[in-house]
Order: sequence, then C-alpha cells, then structure tokens
Amino acid sequence: MRPEIAGQSAAQSYPRGMIDAPDSTGPLTLRPLPGWVSAESPQGDAPLADAHFRAGAVFLALDGLIRATPAFLGAFRQRLALEAAIAGARLLRTGTDAETLRDALHLTRTGDEPGLASRLHRLLMRVVETPTRLAGRALDALPDRAGADEIRALLMADIAQAERLGWPALLPLHLLAAHDPALKRGDEGKRLRLLEAGGQAMRPVALARAGLAAHRLALDLGSRADRLAEAAGRLRTREAEAGLALILGADCVAPWRMAEAMGSDRAARRFCESLAAKGALRLLTPRATFRLYGL
Repeated sequence: MRPEIAGQSAAQSYPRGMIDAPDSTGPLTLRPLPGWVSAESPQGDAPLADAHFRAGAVFLALDGLIRATPAFLGAFRQRLALEAAIAGARLLRTGTDAETLRDALHLTRTGDEPGLASRLHRLLMRVVETPTRLAGRALDALPDRAGADEIRALLMADIAQAERLGWPALLPLHLLAAHDPALKRGDEGKRLRLLEAGGQAMRPVALARAGLAAHRLALDLGSRADRLAEAAGRLRTREAEAGLALILGADCVAPWRMAEAMGSDRAARRFCESLAAKGALRLLTPRATFRLYGL
C-alpha cells in the first residue's frame, strides 16, 4: 500500500476537517520560489513597489498549494496555527513555545485549565479548519484582555484576505507577520502595529516574509510527507492508511490517541516507532513516555 501524497502528488487521499475544497488546479509540484522573490535587499531598503510585487508572487504560490489540496495540507495548516499561537501569545504578553503548546494540547486532562496561550492555540487550530465564511464567529472565543483586540483584527484581516482570494479557510499570515523586523521603529525598537498608521506602509513587506516562511514550511512538509508515504508502504501494518491520515492532518500525533483508528494502542505505538526508526517521522518530545510524533 502506497497512497499518493505530498510534494509530487496532489491526490486528495484523506479528509482534513470541516473546510470545503476549492476547485483543484490539478497535480502539484512544489518548488522553491525564485531568487527574485525570496531574496532580501542587502541594505534592507528595497522599494515598496518591489515588496508588493514579491508579496503577489508569494500569494500566487500559496494559492496553487491550497487549490491542489495535497494530503499534507492539514498538517500545514495546523503547523501554521501553532506558530501563530506563539506569535499571538507575545501579543497577550505571555511567553510560550512549541513544546509547551503541544504538551498542553495532548496532556491536559479534561476540566483542567490549559493556560492562556494553549487556549489561543486551540482556537487557532479550529479557525484554520473553519470555512472562511464562518471563521469570524469563532473569534468570539478570544479572551478579554490586552492584546486580544489586535489578534482579532489581524485574524479578521486574514479572513478578508482569504475571501478575496477564494480560499476555503484562512492562513494566519497577518498574525504571523505581527512581529516582523520591518515593524520595529527607531533605536528603541518599538513595534508598529501592522494594521495601524505607520505599520500599514510595511504591510506588504511583512506579509511577503510571512508568506515566504509559510511556503518554505510547505516545501519541507511535502518532502517529509513523501518520505513518510514511502516508508509506510514498506510496513506490514493493517491500518497504515488510517495512521497516515492522522499524521498528515495534524501538527503532531500521540500514539495513544491513534489507538481507535489503528485497532489498538500497541499497533499505533509500533507504527509510529517504526516510521521514526526509518527517519520518516520525527519524535517531537524527548520523553520516554507520552511521546508525540509529527512530520
């Protein structure tokens, strides 16, 4: 069994949440963007017109990715949600990192308080899988505290952008761009707000960089998804397709949460451990127990 997935194929092998697929443009071949798009000006003072041009090229590449609906698109969205949660936590003046958010998502018991950053992470995970036309309603769950209004405004800008582009769900690029170096002003490094006076002028610069980072992430995940499918095809695992669906649809997976889809907790653990041993799946936690795996 070798399902068609990832960088060289856009087969819609697996469901990925609530969003409706856009009209497909056919097979996807992921390539690095040309140097004239990705290169920074040596002096950091490229004309603003160039930034608009670069941003347009980046969004065209992301549009092709989304419309091709590769099998790793769910993991791509969820990885962006994780990074956006880290950026948003800074706006809420609470620090966090990827390991902390992943642990809180998988290890917090029902009824326990996961923390402010984790609640934002869970919200963003839902938002990136919610149809564009409904995403605004999900933002009502944002906490009522300093920084939340800016997060809401940035995500609303992402919703408006997704609507203009005809994307089925948003990519949180405005939120990811909120701390771009272009928004730092003067020697004190005071941050300009992306959507307010001063910051607006730097918006295409910051969005181009956020989009480039997202595209590089897609390149990496596509390559990893190809290796994963190849390795899984050599395993004699009965429910390998179900396991792949879970891995390709998430930032990370916990084997004990895969037990139902794969028949047993033991089967899920052996599946993940075998793929990790082949270098096709990454162990994202150093723990001996409660391990988390991902592309």
